[in-house]
Amino acid sequence: MPVAGLRVAISVAVLVASSCGPRIEYRVRPGFATKQELPDEVVLDDGTVIRYLELNEFLARKKAEQQGGRGAGTATSAEAAMNSESSPGFVPWEELDDGSVRMKAERNDQIVVLTMRAFREERYAELWDQLVSPGVRRRAAQDGDVPLGPDKARERFIDWCVKWRTEVMTMLNRMSFAFSTNAVIFDRIGPGLVRMRLAPQITGDFKFRSIEAYYERTPEGDRVYLGGIR
Repeated sequence: MPVAGLRVAISVAVLVASSCGPRIEYRVRPGFATKQELPDEVVLDDGTVIRYLELNEFLARKKAEQQGGRGAGTATSAEAAMNSESSPGFVPWEELDDGSVRMKAERNDQIVVLTMRAFREERYAELWDQLVSPGVRRRAAQDGDVPLGPDKARERFIDWCVKWRTEVMTMLNRMSFAFSTNAVIFDRIGPGLVRMRLAPQITGDFKFRSIEAYYERTPEGDRVYLGGIR
């Protein structure tokens, strides 16, 4: 997505909180920006406080405010926002005490959000181990005349993520906005396999335009896994 177009998309996504204290604006954090590159909160010269939120958190807050403000202060993280739309007890992104994370999805849009966050936080190994389809991992390990093996396949995936991080994040960030405007096309391309792609009317210099999701039934329930980025 061109920089100018990205700025337009971000500038539209603004909520303003009015109170007796300072003016607070809530904005969507650009998908490619890390917390080191863009802090959660910025104070302008005039005292205005800009708070950057994950897309799901922003949408949850906006929905709450449209309903009269009930619950507007309950969405404090992207995980909480995703949880509010998930099955009871289902936690898509869970941060553990040791700093590691557990990620799992039960819907297509969660694949986009989780993958985007994993790329932003550069958690490529955890993305591979937990969210990439087990079938994809097996095929990657068997690739080549001499099979790569699980460890080399994992390393190759991490190298790919590092190389294409910006381009993948650009696509995922645009797609996360496109869900709300019906500008994501869903193609069923095989049993349990869905490809989500940006609609043709979405223009821009995208290296990647689609992400694939696998549905699988597990002992813990139905799950959706990352099948590919193209």
